[in-house]
Amino acid sequence: MKDKILILVAGAPGTGKTYSVNIIRQAFPALRTLTLDRFKEDIWDEIGFDDIEQKKSLNKEAQLRFIRAMRRLMIWEKPIISDYPFSDKQRDDIEKSADDYGYHIVTVRLEAPDQVLYERQRHRDLFDHRHPGHLQNAYHLEDQAKGTAKLDGMPTFEQFQKRLRKRKYDKFYIGDLLKVDVSDFQQVNYQRIVEQLSESIKQVERT
Repeated sequence: MKDKILILVAGAPGTGKTYSVNIIRQAFPALRTLTLDRFKEDIWDEIGFDDIEQKKSLNKEAQLRFIRAMRRLMIWEKPIISDYPFSDKQRDDIEKSADDYGYHIVTVRLEAPDQVLYERQRHRDLFDHRHPGHLQNAYHLEDQAKGTAKLDGMPTFEQFQKRLRKRKYDKFYIGDLLKVDVSDFQQVNYQRIVEQLSESIKQVERT
């Protein structure tokens, strides 16, 4: 596949981005994976935060680390795939990196109704193994071992919906756009996503 390709798997929380990345990587094993959440979780463990403002500050630092890693892979001319609920917060940094190193971007944007997304996210937060920093307004690694941590960062449906509207996950894309309806996971044709990506990559290679 073309080396200078960046695939962004975008969409709101609850759209199944991680699963989609795994499917895509099976088809394109040369892809290097970058996940902003991983950078956030690492810095939360390293430093911890006492409140929302400190958490926001660490998240900004995590994004800087994420972009530095992306640019490093671009210097090495590696094909990249990245998943996150991307928004305008990341747009300028990603676009500039791609422009600086001549990368072509394809966005796979996963979409579903708000209520479906909220129920999926809440189920994941309650029952799936997930870094607790996502669910807390204060986090320190040592508190987890003590069992004193509180899951006080889980949004209500109204808060979740407000966040969707503010961050416009359903509008985000850079470069080529592939929209995928994931309202019902059982009905998603993941092979079709791979085929569309393959065609998009071939078109780039022909230019």
